[in-house]
Amino acid sequence: MDYYDGRLKIVNQSDKVICFDHAVDTILDVPSINKKEYFIQERIEPGDTSEVVLKGSSTKWIMKVSSSKDSTLSIFIFNYDQVLINDWDSLRINKRYKRLDYKLNDLNKNNCIVIVE
Repeated sequence: MDYYDGRLKIVNQSDKVICFDHAVDTILDVPSINKKEYFIQERIEPGDTSEVVLKGSSTKWIMKVSSSKDSTLSIFIFNYDQVLINDWDSLRINKRYKRLDYKLNDLNKNNCIVIVE
């Protein structure tokens, strides 16, 4: 039986379509061939919410964030239009994203809901 943890939700309250990534580090992953294609598929329209699911355990998010240096999850928010016209290296190197950092305690207080404005 597979277990999943879908407690993390990204709420787009901005007026733009966004894409996102997450890491237990403050630095984005190195280049990936399919990263841009993933972002294009996982976009969040204004007013919509995306549930971010991790496979492996019903407490996977807690384990993942707890494993970081200071129990912090970084959420990287990208403007969808910028993702369409730039390659992944350019987005990452030129920091064409907004980074939101959440300590595990803060995530728990907010019921793991991240609001993007």
